[in-house]
Amino acid sequence: MKKVMKLLKTFFFALITIASSCDPSGTDRNIYEQSRIPLGNEGLAEFFYWEFDENENLWKPESKELDGIKVFRDSLKAKLGKTRFEKVIKKESTQHLDKELLLAQDGNGDKKNAILVHTGTIGYIRPINSLESQILNYQLVKYPLLSHPTEFHGFIAFNEVLKKYRVYFGASDQPWPPHPDLLLEQLRKDIENGWQLKYHLHNHYEPKSNDYLGILAPSMSDAQYFKMLLEEFKVEKALITNGFHTVEIESADFSKLESH
Repeated sequence: MKKVMKLLKTFFFALITIASSCDPSGTDRNIYEQSRIPLGNEGLAEFFYWEFDENENLWKPESKELDGIKVFRDSLKAKLGKTRFEKVIKKESTQHLDKELLLAQDGNGDKKNAILVHTGTIGYIRPINSLESQILNYQLVKYPLLSHPTEFHGFIAFNEVLKKYRVYFGASDQPWPPHPDLLLEQLRKDIENGWQLKYHLHNHYEPKSNDYLGILAPSMSDAQYFKMLLEEFKVEKALITNGFHTVEIESADFSKLESH
């Protein structure tokens, strides 16, 4: 009987250990602890990629606020006040605007792209996921979004044989993301070795006059870039995040977007 009890205790301890190792809040979600390969610097612009094993937890909604994102959200709420803060977030995450707006739009390409998303004609808006949160947080810890706004490039590739992901990251201290030549040069080489570009992620922000929160729709310049990524790299989706929500746009819908 004692031997049976001992075996049961060992069995249950093993189960607990396995469960703990799969905890969504555990380090298996933390891309900062994974391999990071530098590709170069241009002034304060940095280019590198993270590599990590496939993990379904990375695609789930964030389980906790990371430091840089928490500071951003708390600061935004303090500046706007609770009521306006909630209104602005809800407005940018809706996809239920009247589609008649598409007929009434005035020829402004950026505005048309926003209407396409917010009427639900294209794209899917959802809460920011764990991987996106970690990528954005990396930049926000360095440059707080409200006081020093910046944008980044995040090219997310997958290797089916290795079951690994890479995030090719580029950003600087400037408002716009740097030219990602070093990232694309590496990506071209890696595609020849079994990697596939799945997503392009970048963040949006707005000035104080527009309540800071980034628009969840591509600009005409964004759309032009997405079309290039589809033509040359066969990217599957474009992702834009504002730190609360992310819009996913299928590559099949890129042709519907206004671009330069």
